[in-house]
Amino acid sequence: MGNITAWLSREWVHADLSPFNVLYLKGRVVVIDFPQAVNPRSNSNARDFVLRDVRNICRYFSRYGIKADPLQIGLDLWRRYMRAEP
Repeated sequence: MGNITAWLSREWVHADLSPFNVLYLKGRVVVIDFPQAVNPRSNSNARDFVLRDVRNICRYFSRYGIKADPLQIGLDLWRRYMRAEP
């Protein structure tokens, strides 16, 4: 979620985030595959893309017992972005 927040603060939404796009090695996370990324200020679907990105990541981590409410998290991230909160 930290990455999604960081991208929003830089006016980017991945728009196709899935576990296949998240690489992890030796404590470092690298996210790949940004050709479909959108600017949330100019793309009317950006909010839905954020919600989908969050849902995809939460669904993956639920396999490992991590319980989260993706809708609540996504809406909170979007509200904070729209209010320009850190």
